[in-house]
Amino acid sequence: MLEKFRNMGRTDRILRFILGWALIFLGLVYTGVVDDVLLNGLIVAFGLMNVISAIVSVCPAYIMAKISTIRQVNTDSGRRLKAPDVDLDPAQLESNKELRRKLQFSIVLPMIALLVVFAFIAHDLDHRAEMMSLTRHVDVSAELAARETLQRKTPGDALEKETRPSPAELTISELLTGARLFVHHDSQGNILSSRFNTSDADEALSRSWSRQLQTLLPADTLSARGMMMFGDEMLIWSSSRVEGTDHWYTGIIDSPTAHSITSYLISPGFLVLICAVSWLAIWSSTYIVGIFVDRMEKNSRQLQYRSLHDALTGLPNRQNVNAIIQRRLNDLKDESECVVLVMIDIIDFRVINETLGYALGDQLLSQIADCLRKVEPETTDVVRMGGDIFCLVGVVDQNRVNASRLANQAHDTLECAHELNGIPVGLQIRTGLSLGPADASRPEDLVRFADIALAQAKSKRVKDCFYQQDQDSHSIRKLALLARLRTAIEQNELTLVYQPKVDIASNTLAGVEVLVRWYDDEYGQVSPAEFVSWAEKSGLIDKLTQWVLINAEKQCREWRDRGIVIPFAINLSPTNLFDKKLIPLVTQLVNEGSFGDGMLELEITENAVMEDPERAVQAMRVLAALGVKFAIDDFGTGLSSFSYLRTLPVSNLKIDRAFIVDTDNSDKDAVLLRSMIKLGHGLGCVVTAEGVEDEEALERLRHYHCDHVQGYHICRPVPADKLVLWLQSCNWPACERAA
Repeated sequence: MLEKFRNMGRTDRILRFILGWALIFLGLVYTGVVDDVLLNGLIVAFGLMNVISAIVSVCPAYIMAKISTIRQVNTDSGRRLKAPDVDLDPAQLESNKELRRKLQFSIVLPMIALLVVFAFIAHDLDHRAEMMSLTRHVDVSAELAARETLQRKTPGDALEKETRPSPAELTISELLTGARLFVHHDSQGNILSSRFNTSDADEALSRSWSRQLQTLLPADTLSARGMMMFGDEMLIWSSSRVEGTDHWYTGIIDSPTAHSITSYLISPGFLVLICAVSWLAIWSSTYIVGIFVDRMEKNSRQLQYRSLHDALTGLPNRQNVNAIIQRRLNDLKDESECVVLVMIDIIDFRVINETLGYALGDQLLSQIADCLRKVEPETTDVVRMGGDIFCLVGVVDQNRVNASRLANQAHDTLECAHELNGIPVGLQIRTGLSLGPADASRPEDLVRFADIALAQAKSKRVKDCFYQQDQDSHSIRKLALLARLRTAIEQNELTLVYQPKVDIASNTLAGVEVLVRWYDDEYGQVSPAEFVSWAEKSGLIDKLTQWVLINAEKQCREWRDRGIVIPFAINLSPTNLFDKKLIPLVTQLVNEGSFGDGMLELEITENAVMEDPERAVQAMRVLAALGVKFAIDDFGTGLSSFSYLRTLPVSNLKIDRAFIVDTDNSDKDAVLLRSMIKLGHGLGCVVTAEGVEDEEALERLRHYHCDHVQGYHICRPVPADKLVLWLQSCNWPACERAA
């Protein structure tokens, strides 16, 4: 029954047992040491309490303070005393123990010192009270003697004749037990005869008293008292005048020997009192410090719990995931087991928040957390990584089939109707998986790998995807190059290449398409498809387009100065049309640079226009008023609307290479190709075919009456100097102005 309350270690029990029996022996056997019935009773009770505590191994004060001196409990207190199921850092626990000891030390010492001061004050008060009692005995004796003397005509002779002691004499004898001197004398110190005089009076003391008497006795008072030194002794004296006479009765007694501090400090009573008080001080300080440190640890655990858990769902958060993974890795039994991370993303959760509100969105997240808790709860931990992303950390056999089973359970659990205030809401999730220690042995790497796999699953639009090493290297390369791209733009580390466009009807050069290239010192040649896409996602595309426009204009001016007049076609990203700096820059390059007279053509895709048709048309019309031409790039692959296409200031339709490669007169691509060429001519546009790879495709386009062509069969994209050499060595003369 008492097992759960045991809180005393072995050393603590031995010390308490010995102290308890010592106190009982002192209070019952050596009662004279303290010489106080009540104090001895308290000592015995205190001793019994210590003996009983040692026997049952339970200390009530420790229970109130919520501490223990059992070693294993102290060692595991971080696990057993959980604020809400959170282990404090061992360093924090050790720091709390050190703080507990320091606080006890800082409380016990002042408390003991204060009790010692109180003991001195009590001793002084006791000494004063004892002196007053003794002095009062002398005063009463003197008054009785003086009164008895007044009742006799001849004080000395009359008393001598008395054979039986009078009541006053008996009283005086009882009051002056142990007195050094009691004499009847005059103011000059002459001793007068009296039956009240002590029979064994100290003559030396009488002579000393007689010499000091004239200075000690005031002439106009009836009584006087004080202290005097007689050799090394301290004495107390008190004198009373016999009323109406010059006679006095003086009593002299010893001062209490316990008045000296040394004698008091070594007295048994004081030592017992100090031991008891010190023990009580230690207990009380233990209780006070225990309450303080316990509350501090409770607050620390609460703060640590809040920092490691999600406030909405109660699940561990991203700060806690590494510890969970490491614990799972440490608990693996053998090489046949592995830890699997299943990173879960709720598709289009933002739409739910915007449609139903954030309150219901939070309610749905709580439901999702409850559902995920049911996925193999004995071997799987659920973590909310943030937002609508959750993570399952489980232990499975060392193969991907079992890992996929865990992901499939997550799909089955979540991809169903969830009811929110009577509204059924369906969910779709994507999952990314990483395995430890197969993929990595560090928790942070496993989390990163699962994130990479999740990104792959979302980009490929598949329900789950395992981490692959080439994905990671690609991601690292992407992050590194994305950080360098801004520097490359600002420090002119990019280069421009030019691909010719040829008019196949007149065999003349119709212009060149400007393309950008990037060679990095560490990673080598970077594909435009990569860094242009990164620039669009990171917001650098506007700076990149501005750099291309400025440097292309410089090259156009250089060629014009050499007599080579070639129209330039530059690609625009979907976001460029909405860049506030685009129109001012193009205006400057047209009016003040070499892009005037229709030398600049901007290529945009159909989807770029359809993102915001109204704004796109407005921006295109402003630029068209400057003489800038527009071409629809990759025509036929987008989602253009003919209602907007007819209103756009477009002069060129560029048919995507997918309709050019491997096309013959009998397939559907040929039909589509002829139809798009006729559509472009019907809209009054020049039609340009991209991706011409061979002579057969060129002849076919000529047969379909296509206007312009470009592709590797004509010329690959080349730097400016090589393009000039190409012009000089082929049959495609540079035209004077844009076709």
